[in-house]
Parts: sequence; structure tokens; C-alpha cells
Amino acid sequence: MMNIKDSIAHNLDTVDGYIKKLTSHTIPAIAEISQHLITSGGKRVRPYLVILSSRIFNVPAEKFTKIAAAIEIYHSATLLHDDVVDNAKHRRGTPSANDIWGNKSSILVGDYLLATSSSLIANMGNRELLGLFIRVLGLMAEGELVQLRLSRDTGISQQDYYTIIKKKTAYLISAACESGPIMGKSSELQQSRMRQYGLLIGLAFQLIDDTIDYVSSGKLSGKDKGVDLKEGKVTLPMIVALSNADKKEKALLKTALANYREDKDLFKRVYNIIEKNHGFEYTKKKAESFANRALRLLDGLPQSLELDELRKFTRTVAKRKS
Repeated sequence: MMNIKDSIAHNLDTVDGYIKKLTSHTIPAIAEISQHLITSGGKRVRPYLVILSSRIFNVPAEKFTKIAAAIEIYHSATLLHDDVVDNAKHRRGTPSANDIWGNKSSILVGDYLLATSSSLIANMGNRELLGLFIRVLGLMAEGELVQLRLSRDTGISQQDYYTIIKKKTAYLISAACESGPIMGKSSELQQSRMRQYGLLIGLAFQLIDDTIDYVSSGKLSGKDKGVDLKEGKVTLPMIVALSNADKKEKALLKTALANYREDKDLFKRVYNIIEKNHGFEYTKKKAESFANRALRLLDGLPQSLELDELRKFTRTVAKRKS
């Protein structure tokens, strides 16, 4: 008999196999771009959370495998679109799909993946689940548009920033967590707890991602340092630094956001200013706060080995380095 970790790993392997089956296609661009993205080493956080939340509420593997696959395909589709919008050259340490196959193919394959995942959810016949993912898809598009509008805007507020990361990241993670109690027909209170848990974990996850962009090595994180700076994304470490920095430091940060082109010396100066003005420290503490609040929401859920695993996962979110 498998232990809980091996059992969850087996579930994830099953999800991966199902995704590969769904994205196999006679049109080369669909098969090649899908496989390039899906096999490029993502963390699989969303399917992992679907599996745990489903097993907590006794959802059959046949059902949660489909939803876990659909959510990961949703996520993959949005990454294809994001990389085109950002003119990104790399994704997870490898050349991005748009850099290899071009923007047009990447956009169209992203559209195909969104249709595939939406069809998969619709065919399950759960109107509540379908409505949830349709709403999330709209919110994610809204988040991307808000981020695009505020690109390189040094006047962005923390409220603006949280609006962006809620819509772009946290709501899909929340949906992954809520899908289990929805399929398991749990109480509204338990469903609400998992929804809020996922939202808080999603916020914590993105806060750490935005710190990693500045502090982690490329080998460890799978991404180059300073990508957000290059793309003009004003994330929380930068917002805090802009708020606390002196006049000279603010001028340099604004110049970097407007003109950064992978200048190592300029990046180091920006890093030092953010560190001096507590941008990284503040962001990590906020991530820890969100994760701790999420942990408390798990109290009162049905006790199980899966719930214990979810608690362990929650304690690692704000500590990760990649």
C-alpha cells in the first residue's frame, strides 16, 4: 500500500498522462507548443491542490483527474498569452513558445487550450463548477489588462498591485481548492473555507514569486533575474522601495523601470535599494501573514492524511526559493 506522498505523486502522474492525451493533435503546432509548455518543468501547484482538496472531500479520482488536468491546461494557456503580451523570450528556463513558433501560433494554441479545458469542465455536467471557471477566466483577463495599463507606472498603489495578483494568480488557485468541496457536495461553510484558503495561498505564492524574481539564482528558480524589471512590472518589493527611498534612490528606480535592458550593474544597484528600503523583507512578511491566515482556515475541515499534507504544504509556501 502506498503512503500518502506516493499516492499523491501517482495521482499527479495520472493527471500528466491525461494532459498529454488531451493535447495530442494532428495539427503540429498544437501538439508541439502544448508539449513544449506542459513538459517544461512547471510546479504543478494547481493540480496538486485539486487532488488534495478533492481527496479531503472523498471525490473519486476519475473526477478530480479531469478537473486537475483542466486547471493546468487553463494555466498553461494563460502563460502562452502572457508571454506574447510581455514579449518574453524564456519560460521556466527554456525558450518561450512565442520565441520559437512566433506570436500568432502561440496565441492560437493558447485559445485552443482554453477551449479544450472549458469543454472538459462543461462535459462533467456540474453547472457550479463550470460557472466558477468561466468567472475566473474573465478575472484573469481583467488582471492582465490592469497590469498592462499600469506597466512601468511608479505611482502604482499596493491596492492596485493586489488587484492584479488576485485576478492573475490567486483566483485560479482558489478555484483549484474550491473544486474539491464543490464536487464532494460539502457544506457551504467548508466550501467557503477552501475558497478563502486558496485565495490567501495564491496571494502568498505570488508575493514570493515576485521576490524570487530579484533574489533567486536562475539555476534554482528556472528564470532569469530581473524579468519583472525588464518587463516594467512594478511588484510589491519595488512599490515598498519607491515608498521608502530617498529622492536620489527613487530617481534611479524610476530610470531602471523605464530603461532596464539586462544591465548587471544597474540591477545590482536596484537590488541594493530595494533591500535597503525593506522591500524584500516586507514582501516576505506579507506572504507569511497570508500563509498563516490560510493555515487557520483549515481548522474544522474533515481530519485526514490529505489535510495533514495540505497543512505541510501551506507552511512551505512563504519559505520557498524557487
